[in-house]
Amino acid sequence: MSELHQLVDGNPKAPARSPAAARKVTAPPAAKTPAAPAKPAHAAATFTVRPGDSLSAIAQATLGNASRWPEIYALNRSTIGPNPGLIQPGQVLALPSGSHAPTAQRAVAPAGPAPGGSVGQWIDQAVSILEANGVPASKLNKADIATIIEHESSGDPRAINLGDSNARAGHPSEGLMQTIGPTFDAYHLPGHDDIWNPVDNIIAGARYAIRRYGSVSNTPGIVSMAHGGPYLGY
Repeated sequence: MSELHQLVDGNPKAPARSPAAARKVTAPPAAKTPAAPAKPAHAAATFTVRPGDSLSAIAQATLGNASRWPEIYALNRSTIGPNPGLIQPGQVLALPSGSHAPTAQRAVAPAGPAPGGSVGQWIDQAVSILEANGVPASKLNKADIATIIEHESSGDPRAINLGDSNARAGHPSEGLMQTIGPTFDAYHLPGHDDIWNPVDNIIAGARYAIRRYGSVSNTPGIVSMAHGGPYLGY
């Protein structure tokens, strides 16, 4: 009698089992579920440099703080080069995490033909008017005014910045020197009250700079560039 039958005969209540059932059967390992493909990382935010931009202006527009420009420079030193004050239109700069796209690019307004003349001519006219109104020539360095204009508006008297904190507050920077409306209203001279007129804009911008910094040469951007730094808004 087989061992299996002896066990069954000795325990009538035990159900009969086939030899195959008595063997321990190991289930095959469960098939591994393929891992879900990794989600692609979000593309790093970038900013394309426009005429008149500076690292501080880009930091203000995308990070909300102009003083954070060194973070942008650190990410883009190989693109910009050794001088953070020299960025070129068309360069695509990586932005730090947490940055946001500016609400708008610079636009041109109002419609109609642009004023005649050149930046140099507008500066000459404005300085003559300012001197006639008692502003000392020593506070009106023409080369420094030209530098401010180049970085603020690229010499475009119809420039308007719709992407910075002033614009978000409802007072976009406008015109050649990128003055905001309340500042222009406070510092223009009688008879020179058109913010889009390049001469009037220079007059108001220069008077504001002199009142706040002592002279156009003491504005943050001019001082910074004199020490090898980037242009900073005034």
